Amino acid sequence: MTKYIEDNVNPLFYQTIELVYEANAPEDLPPFVFDIYDKDFNPLDSDDFICRAIIPINEAAVSYEDNVPKPKWHICRMKAGAPESGEVLVSFSIVDADYNFKKSLKYMNLMETVDFKEYKIELNILGLRNL
Repeated sequence: MTKYIEDNVNPLFYQTIELVYEANAPEDLPPFVFDIYDKDFNPLDSDDFICRAIIPINEAAVSYEDNVPKPKWHICRMKAGAPESGEVLVSFSIVDADYNFKKSLKYMNLMETVDFKEYKIELNILGLRNL
C-alpha cells in the first residue's frame, strides 16, 4: 500500500514495496496487479475503486540485478475491455533471495519433486497520471 496523496489526479509516490515470492524461475511469476483506490476519511464511507493495472512480467520494466530499471507507464482500466482510466509508473527489481528448497508435491498426488526458489521483488512505484 502506498501513502495517500490528497487532492491530486497525478500523484507522485517514489515508494518501494518489497515482496518475497516462490517460483521455479522469474519468468514463472504471476502478473503484477495494482488496484487503485481513493481515500475516504468519513467513517460511513469506504474507499472507492478507481482502476486496475495488470502487468505481466514480460511487459514490465524489470531488472534481475540490484539496479533499478527505468520505469515504464502501464495502462489502468476499470475492468477488462473498458477505456483507459489512467496509468501507473512502475518498475520491478527481482533478485534471487539466496534460499533454495525442494517442495514435495505429494499433497497433489504427484510423484515428482519441484525445485522452488525464493525471489525478492522490489516494486518501485513512482506515480499515477490521468486518473
